[in-house]
Amino acid sequence: MKLLKLYGILLLISCQSNVAQDKNNDEQQILKQQSARFSAMIDADVKKLETLLADDLTYGHTKGHTETKIGFIETVKKGRIDYLSFAPRDVSVRIYEKTALLTGFIDVRVIYKKEELIFTTRFLEVQRKVNGNWLLAAWQPVKYIQD
Repeated sequence: MKLLKLYGILLLISCQSNVAQDKNNDEQQILKQQSARFSAMIDADVKKLETLLADDLTYGHTKGHTETKIGFIETVKKGRIDYLSFAPRDVSVRIYEKTALLTGFIDVRVIYKKEELIFTTRFLEVQRKVNGNWLLAAWQPVKYIQD
């Protein structure tokens, strides 16, 4: 009987370890996806960007307007916003089955209407796991103004 309880405890520990390992793997994939998306935006790599965005994407901008996947890809393709650099920091990832919420800060450099803008935003990002891949489903930044 004691041996059976010991096997049960070992099985439980093993399962918990596998769940933690899966969560770590997902978190790494999610952060890798975010980094790949930022690189694709900087490089205006529309083909790569198409593979990283969910079909029902809602992409918010700091000035308040939002775009669909098609609209956002057109913005990048036509250079309406020329993305120069992204530096995310203090990023927190929370995973709920096939949905991940990311929050943090990001320092951004862009050229918009021929003017270089440098600013920091606080963001909320939603990624969804579709066919084994994490895709951006929503992005909502808010300009961060330090008091």
